[in-house]
Amino acid sequence: MLLREKKHKSINQINFMAILFAGLFAFISACIIIVNEYLEFNKEMAILETTYIQSQKKSAQVQINHLNRIISYRYEQSKQLPQEEIYQKLIEDVRYLTADMDTNNYIFVTTQEGRKLYTSNQLDANQSDKDIVVTQEYPPLSLVLGSGVSTRSIEDVMAQKKEDYQTKIINFILKIYMLTLLLYIISTVEYRYVSDIMGREIRFIVESFKDVSRSYHTMDMEKINFKEFREIASQANFMIDKIKEKNSALLELNSTLETMVTQKTQELKKSVDFTQELLERQDRFVKNAIHEINTPLSIILMNIDLYNLKFEKNRYLVKIEAAVKVLDNIYEDLAYLVKKDRVVYTPEMINFSQFIADRVDYFHDVAEGNKLIIESDIESDIFILFNETELQRICDNNISNAIKYSYEGKSLHVRLKTEKTHIILEIENCGEPINFPDKLFDRYYREDEARGGFGLGLNIVREICDEKNITIKIESDKEHTLFRYIFETKGWMSDENFIA
Repeated sequence: MLLREKKHKSINQINFMAILFAGLFAFISACIIIVNEYLEFNKEMAILETTYIQSQKKSAQVQINHLNRIISYRYEQSKQLPQEEIYQKLIEDVRYLTADMDTNNYIFVTTQEGRKLYTSNQLDANQSDKDIVVTQEYPPLSLVLGSGVSTRSIEDVMAQKKEDYQTKIINFILKIYMLTLLLYIISTVEYRYVSDIMGREIRFIVESFKDVSRSYHTMDMEKINFKEFREIASQANFMIDKIKEKNSALLELNSTLETMVTQKTQELKKSVDFTQELLERQDRFVKNAIHEINTPLSIILMNIDLYNLKFEKNRYLVKIEAAVKVLDNIYEDLAYLVKKDRVVYTPEMINFSQFIADRVDYFHDVAEGNKLIIESDIESDIFILFNETELQRICDNNISNAIKYSYEGKSLHVRLKTEKTHIILEIENCGEPINFPDKLFDRYYREDEARGGFGLGLNIVREICDEKNITIKIESDKEHTLFRYIFETKGWMSDENFIA
């Protein structure tokens, strides 16, 4: 228990506790032996007393039987005589009988009226409660015969036994404690001897470990005698050899590390420079490609407008114009992606009502080419603080997608309204329900691969909405699909800028 409570234990403490427990064990063993001897002594004394009493009772019974036979014989020989003469002859016979009797034994003869005729000695006069007395009546002469044994002798025997026992126990205790002391001295000497040897070897191992950090020298196994310490030293030497190998490899690596780092740095710089050059070339290519796409698109749209001014609308040109406007919307997305990290899009006050109406008018021919009708419900004079390019990306991508994914012959609804401090833009069409709304705004994701496109438009819309704190809500089922954009105007919109 004491060792368990100590956090750090030493061999000396363990050895000391072992000797202490050995001494305690010897003491307890001696006490147990003494108690057992005491119990055995009491048992022996009880047996001795019982045996003595039984033997004395038997002796008294034998004496009284003998006395009875003598009196019977005397009575048969003298019964014609007077009673007093018979008593005298009986007394003489009994006195002859008790001449050689043991001093602890006695006999007596009395009449039934209590008259004492004979007593062998004075023991009966000082009878003890512990004396053994046997009586027997002799009716022919109205006598009471008695035989007694004194127990004073057994008390002396018991007292002597107790004295012998005490002497024996004292001698036994002295021997036990002398043996315990001798064992303790021997154990202490052995403990000191073994502890010194173990201490020297432990100090040698500790000093060797300290020296390892400076010289990596292995331990001398000849200086270690204990098998357990030799095992520890063997494992330590194995570890030191491994450390030597690792240290040599590390030194060799360090000698070439600087060269390797310089070489890898140069290779990395070349790789970074090459990558940067590729990115710059790619950037220039995209810019040039966008510019080259914009020029023919602008020319086509301008010539269609001129044609429509001089002639009636041609259904083939309507389809061409719709396709060109779709390409123009893709071009605007690509241009926005190229410029968004380099251009600061400054917000300005925009007439949102007029802006959305213009975008609906722009996509009118695209909807017509897809056999759709755009219906608009736009509240007038709604103003918003926003950048025009970013607002156009939100409106154009949603209207373009609504046209692309609508059923032919159906209506497409564009609504703009206000609710308290919010401006709400809704674009609704009738088409296939959206299967994965959570993925809809991911880059390059397309709900229907057959419809074409790059999967960039709605991703651009979400980036702008996240930046401007615009809430997006989508409702889609078999009947309709609705995109709702909620613009927060609190903090910048005043009453004169807003007409309900």
